[in-house]
Amino acid sequence: MPPLFCKISSSLMSHLKKEIQQIQLFPFLSLAAALLPSNSKFSPHKKKPDLQIIGQMDQLASVNKVQACSACTFAEMNWVGHASEAATGIEFPKTLQNCLAGDSDSCLTTEILVGTGSRSTRVMRIKTLRIYAFGLYVHPASVCRKLGPKYASMPVSELNNQLNFFEDLLREDIDMTVRLVINFNGLKVNSVRDTFEKSLRNRLSKVNPQTDYQCLRTFTSYFTEDIPLSVGTTIDFRQTAKGQLITEIGGKQIGTVVSKDLCRAFFDMYIGDMSGSIHTKEEITRNVASIIRRC
Repeated sequence: MPPLFCKISSSLMSHLKKEIQQIQLFPFLSLAAALLPSNSKFSPHKKKPDLQIIGQMDQLASVNKVQACSACTFAEMNWVGHASEAATGIEFPKTLQNCLAGDSDSCLTTEILVGTGSRSTRVMRIKTLRIYAFGLYVHPASVCRKLGPKYASMPVSELNNQLNFFEDLLREDIDMTVRLVINFNGLKVNSVRDTFEKSLRNRLSKVNPQTDYQCLRTFTSYFTEDIPLSVGTTIDFRQTAKGQLITEIGGKQIGTVVSKDLCRAFFDMYIGDMSGSIHTKEEITRNVASIIRRC
């Protein structure tokens, strides 16, 4: 019996080895599918597919596809991580997620950094105080839709000499944001309010001589004295294509004004003819042109 038992065992092991080798040839997913029980074995009636589950799966696949494409685009254009403003060293994220209160769809809106700069003042002609740094963000799809047809074929060297380029950037109701980061510890909110009020009043009179300045009064009323402005505080001013100017301080929304005139006057302070440094404007031109070339 022992020799017979050994012979049978050897034969079974040899056979089992061949079966294992054949199973290994099947792809893993095919093997898993073959091992799953069929619904027809458990129910005499064929179940209808769950449309809700299918819809959720389709939606998830669509979101993943959009996110994957967006990630590739940003990676190719090197809009990941942070960028430092030259004069202050303050860092700005290269992408900015915008979420409107009560509107979850707006959280899918991503704006990208196209330029940085700073504002300063001189004390008794001796010392320069860097009050704050700022970064300009734009929404790529909005730029493509409004500026692409006109400037897509124009090289960057020509855009720098185009007087109408920044005028179009201001006039075309493009979704964009200016983020300020406070760099001076003694800054008071009433000083910010008074500075904005004076500058915007002059610009509003040029944008629309018939304006009643009610939009400006509403805007400045948001800057109440109880708002602290310590070093590192962020202030976001976001323009929407519908003409809304949304103000957020420290990530908290403090007010919204609906006025295309006010939007244009506000962003004119940073990208208008009489504002900003040449370096900042060249940086904005270069990066906006990079967006347009990928439209």
